[in-house]
Amino acid sequence: MGTTPMRTAGIRWASAGTAALLLAGCGGTEDAATALDRAQVASVLPDEDALPGWALTKKPSAAPMDEAGRGAICLSAKNEGCEDSAFLGSVSFRRDDENARASFWMVAYKDEKATEAAYDVLWKQTARTAGKDEADLGTIGAERDAAAGPSGYDGAYAVTGQIRVGTALLWISSDARSEKALDKDLVKDLAALFSDRAQQAQNGEEPSARL
Repeated sequence: MGTTPMRTAGIRWASAGTAALLLAGCGGTEDAATALDRAQVASVLPDEDALPGWALTKKPSAAPMDEAGRGAICLSAKNEGCEDSAFLGSVSFRRDDENARASFWMVAYKDEKATEAAYDVLWKQTARTAGKDEADLGTIGAERDAAAGPSGYDGAYAVTGQIRVGTALLWISSDARSEKALDKDLVKDLAALFSDRAQQAQNGEEPSARL
């Protein structure tokens, strides 16, 4: 049946591997858990400045959570996991050398309690299709889980992870042409980038974390 996805203790982490995260303005700031508005959700989504050498494949989108969004994110008949959700955001990229792709999506909740309640519900849902191989995002966010496995029909291999940061749930999925080609340190860097941008927004800062 494969290996159960790993969950580790929650401390903030910045990669020292494939890419260095530049976290301008974060020094000494206590992590906050404040509700994000639509503009802040849009600011959390990485852009091409945050991912140099990558190109957009899906333009950034930030919108109020509606019936269509709940149907896409919370797949149960009663949309469990979307209670008190406020906004949905997403964006996707391809690296210029075409050896890696990455998708980021997030749900912003009205408060931290709602995010905590949704976490396990939505990870069980995500894990069903994420793969059966163990994967590791490092020690980021308050909670995180990840799994890996084949993606699509062309031999691609992907890591998919879920992260809880204050009032936001984040997902990152990155794939390469094969399991051997997948850069697991890069996946950790992408997850840390997204996690830190979400925390910066909740601290009242303009997200600046980048690869």
